[in-house]
Amino acid sequence: MPSQMLAQPFLLKTHGSRADALNSIRANSRRVLSRASYVVAASTSSSRLDELIATCRDDNLGIGSTRRGEIESMIDKLLLLEEENESKKTKNTDDSRLSARWKLLWTSEQETLFLLEKFNNSNAYQTIDVRAKTLSNTVEFAGGNTFLVDSEIEIADERKVKFKFVSAGLKFSNGFTLPVPPVGKGWFDNVYVSDEYRVARDSRGDTLIVERCP
Repeated sequence: MPSQMLAQPFLLKTHGSRADALNSIRANSRRVLSRASYVVAASTSSSRLDELIATCRDDNLGIGSTRRGEIESMIDKLLLLEEENESKKTKNTDDSRLSARWKLLWTSEQETLFLLEKFNNSNAYQTIDVRAKTLSNTVEFAGGNTFLVDSEIEIADERKVKFKFVSAGLKFSNGFTLPVPPVGKGWFDNVYVSDEYRVARDSRGDTLIVERCP
């Protein structure tokens, strides 16, 4: 009798049979397990990202790097975790995610690395405006001069952006600009985008890792 009395309120609360109650328990358990899996995946993904960014910061922007294989492997592992987490799948070319001024943390692109190595204490930036369909790559030298390349862009899909160079030049601190004929077009995939960081791989096989500017 005591056991029946204890069970009765539970059955009344579920407004159904014992089978219904068991199904409800199973459904709740699945939700709890799903949530737990999400938390673990998010934590692991965050750790992978932290490891990647720390390695990039320790690799001098990619200048003279001997760690590209290691960095590319870290990116692959991060992307695998992101793909497994379906709830975080987003469109990485949306205006709200992609439009920003981004500061270079690491790249394998040799032309940019040449300038950064040649002129110490320089910084590289990429500015994207999805609505205006523009992209600018700049290298800001310590002396105040800037090398600037402007491009037109076209959103191809949820990750890919096509670009075409439209102008380039060396802008001196006194305001004078020495134009350079722009050559080239291609595409890049935004394989990872967060509130702080973006990872892109392009049609030439290069990788870019940047940090969103405030």
